Amino acid sequence: MSDDIVIPLPYGDTNLSFRLPRRNLLGVMTPADVPAAADPAALVRQALREPVGRPPLRDLVRAGQRIVIIVDDMTRPTPQQVLLPPLLEELEAAGRNLHIEILIATGTHRPMTPAEIERKVGRQVMSAYPVINHDAMDRANLVYLGTTPNGTPIVVNRRVVEADLVVAVGNTVPHCLAGWSGGAKIIQPGVCGEETTHHTHALNMYSPVPHLGRLDNPVRQEIEAIVQRVRLDCMINTVLNAQAEVVHVVAGDPYHSHRRAVELATPIWVRPVPVMPDIVVISSHPADLDYWQGVKALYAAELVVKRGGDIILVSPCWEGISTNPHHLEAMRLAQGLPSKAIRHEAARRGFTDWTGLNTAVVAARVNELAYVQMVTSGLCDDDLAVVGHAPAESIEAGLARAFARQGEQAKVLVITHGGDLCPVLRPE
Repeated sequence: MSDDIVIPLPYGDTNLSFRLPRRNLLGVMTPADVPAAADPAALVRQALREPVGRPPLRDLVRAGQRIVIIVDDMTRPTPQQVLLPPLLEELEAAGRNLHIEILIATGTHRPMTPAEIERKVGRQVMSAYPVINHDAMDRANLVYLGTTPNGTPIVVNRRVVEADLVVAVGNTVPHCLAGWSGGAKIIQPGVCGEETTHHTHALNMYSPVPHLGRLDNPVRQEIEAIVQRVRLDCMINTVLNAQAEVVHVVAGDPYHSHRRAVELATPIWVRPVPVMPDIVVISSHPADLDYWQGVKALYAAELVVKRGGDIILVSPCWEGISTNPHHLEAMRLAQGLPSKAIRHEAARRGFTDWTGLNTAVVAARVNELAYVQMVTSGLCDDDLAVVGHAPAESIEAGLARAFARQGEQAKVLVITHGGDLCPVLRPE
């Protein structure tokens, strides 16, 4: 029809397009359109030579040092293949006989495959340096460093603890648990044992307010308390645009460099919404490997959808709900339970995977707030029953059901990058 608009949504490596009457469209929320840096390698070198709150990286390097570089994994869009070469050049120019390893901060995710590692760090880097997946359950390669004042056990990858110099590279966008990704998050959960991650994730379950886009939250405070006890000599924070191209690079002290990166990222990734929509159609891009990543979009939709509204979550989830069997067990334990009953049922059963329970609680909470449908290729109807969402054969089919509930005049907000964007209600 002539008054319809065709809207494309990211879906894995492609787009799903759908039609929507213009009169119903409240808006299409995307990251701000900003150009990529002309020379990202130059930005990395400049950031390392003019860091925030730390001496230049070259001043920290000594001959013969054992250096660990921590990088994020395939669930993040950080272009490590672009960032690592100038970082390695800086290190190699500063000291002789260096022993450099690259450690992938998988957190409690599955390990990256060799093909994924090559795509992430680049063939040259992969062939020249050891690249190791962190394993949160490998007791022999984890070290206990005591507890935080809140009682969180600090269990960290042995390579990080025993290194002479630790450098990390991560990206800065709004994050559903820590408020913002980047900074201390590369350590926790990136290279910590699963018990550390369970404790920090539990703080989100008990928090009375959503954390997305907020730095004043208990998870961020706890992971930064952990980094006070774990070596991180230089943190490199990137800010990317919607195409995952480098826009800014800030390096230095893990706390202060991160806060500066948040300032630079906010205009791109925190976007205003004038009124609460009746319906939210949201792609989880770029968090779409599995439901464990795709659920991030529900945190974003939760901030703005009206109570009793509709959410249509669009995410391929090629690897199902999760490749972590404990996470699957948590979702099955929670199936059909009210959000406030999940923790009690888990305690009754002696189930302590709080990382898994956190996602189960959030999924149940959003299901109680709004009617959630999901357009996905990777989850079957049984999977959707576990997470409590209704299947939708297409976005249009989901919208038809949503309009039947919300009325023909219902307003629809479309969010293209729901895995990273933070919508904020800001009346005009």
